[in-house]
Amino acid sequence: MSPLIMQITGCIVFSLLMGGFPEMLVDIDGNNINLKELTTQKTVAVITMKTPDCPVCQTQLLRIMQNFDRLAVCNVTFLVLSPTPIEKLYKAKETTLFPFPFIADHELTIAQSLDLLLSETEILPSILILNEKLEVEWAQRGRNSLYFGDPELMKHLKCDGWI
Repeated sequence: MSPLIMQITGCIVFSLLMGGFPEMLVDIDGNNINLKELTTQKTVAVITMKTPDCPVCQTQLLRIMQNFDRLAVCNVTFLVLSPTPIEKLYKAKETTLFPFPFIADHELTIAQSLDLLLSETEILPSILILNEKLEVEWAQRGRNSLYFGDPELMKHLKCDGWI
């Protein structure tokens, strides 16, 4: 194993033991994401999906995209955290055309560290805002077809006039 891979693995393990996000992530397309650096540049919102084929979760992503022009003024970027299988996660990305990174939570280690497990295969649908220490600064937990948590997110981001 290369020294870089060992360092990244060490950061992930340390972060998960501390109950937060790892400093380095790899999205489903193989792109490295320096989450620590990203949080210094933008507000990072993590959208969790119950499963990759959860229709309400996909609708949440579509709602964000439909209103992204208004949301972009808030200097926010998104990550999608979802259980596997990876094939279904690719399908969700293709279906929603959501242009932000999709992160496969293999073995649900990130979700478990954040107390977001619904079952052995499902994550509690949520919106999380990370701070520069990669801790959850704000969370809106739960989502259903009648409630997406958009007003709370906009209030937290101080984005007026969205949805």
